[in-house]
Amino acid sequence: MTNTSSAAPRRGRPRRVDRERIIEAARALDPSTLTMQQLAVEMGVDRKTLHYHVENRATLLRMVAADAFREALTQHHFTPQDDWRDALRAFATITREAVISAGAWASYVAMEKEEDLEAVRPAEAAARALVSAGLPENEAGRVIALLAELAYTSARDRAITGAGTHPQEPELEVALETAPEGEFALVRRLVGAHSASLGSDEQFAFDLNLILLGVEKLVADRHAAS
Repeated sequence: MTNTSSAAPRRGRPRRVDRERIIEAARALDPSTLTMQQLAVEMGVDRKTLHYHVENRATLLRMVAADAFREALTQHHFTPQDDWRDALRAFATITREAVISAGAWASYVAMEKEEDLEAVRPAEAAARALVSAGLPENEAGRVIALLAELAYTSARDRAITGAGTHPQEPELEVALETAPEGEFALVRRLVGAHSASLGSDEQFAFDLNLILLGVEKLVADRHAAS
């Protein structure tokens, strides 16, 4: 007698696809051009199969980006710092490194799970340190926003630059060649020496130190006024 109980497939969600496999396959593709159809072809399944697990492209991008950013954050052990300078450095550095690790998916990050709130912890610690140092909450928020902008911009420039130079640098060099001889002499030397490599660790450290000096002045002014 033939056993038919295992021969007939169960109805419902296909067994071939699950959330983990979708994320793994999608992360190998370019998020800017990723479509549900492209992912279905990549996975060797029907597009309708994906919709059992993912509602649409926007949901897919958020899901995969959250996973990429979550994985990036787990690479960094965050320890709250009492000194506001250390707290700001930790926030900016962790944010930049997480964005770099997440790569192209960083632009699509959204909070998908409660554990994703761990990404906010360094910002909370930095803001609290600033308020404890004497800054009002609105100014502390602006400092955090400035540091976040620095971290994201530096990570983006690093991705654009890669192992070479920023694409704007050769464009500037070509433009300077058309200028009359003797003009923009210092800029020519700076560009030629590549003294400011956008996205580099050195440029990020310089920018961060500059911000910290400005915050130190804000804190000192608040103490002097109190």
